[in-house]
Amino acid sequence: MTFRAVLRLLDANANRALEGLRVTEDIVRLGWEQAGATRRCRTLRHALTGALRRLPVSRAALLEARATRRDPGRTSPGSPVGSLDRLLTINLQRAKEALRVLEECSRLVAPRQAGEFQRLRFRTYDLERHLMLCLAAVRHPRPRRRRPTRSR
Repeated sequence: MTFRAVLRLLDANANRALEGLRVTEDIVRLGWEQAGATRRCRTLRHALTGALRRLPVSRAALLEARATRRDPGRTSPGSPVGSLDRLLTINLQRAKEALRVLEECSRLVAPRQAGEFQRLRFRTYDLERHLMLCLAAVRHPRPRRRRPTRSR
């Protein structure tokens, strides 16, 4: 594998992770209207942007390595989604997978930074857990306990 191929992997997965987190953030912000969860999504996305900037590879080098016209996955059709909930799940998965690739590929260009991508991946797992529990609570609220009545 050439250095250019590593740069292509970094570029594609940086885009994929950021896109997945952006879609997640927008669903939480505009679909769920949850300010706290939106902040968590945005903070994670900004942390990823910072980690990408700290890679010892210029943005220009990543763009030069990009070869979208030759990408065999370029014309792959997307699968039907069906709901915002499913779209959220798909994009969280996309972000987690891309972060894993960033973690592994960074070992080739910035070994000390691999841990940063790993931490971001685990933060994404935590975000996913939080959002899925929020979704479950909205979709399946717990029945309210009835207070025992006092007899007089």
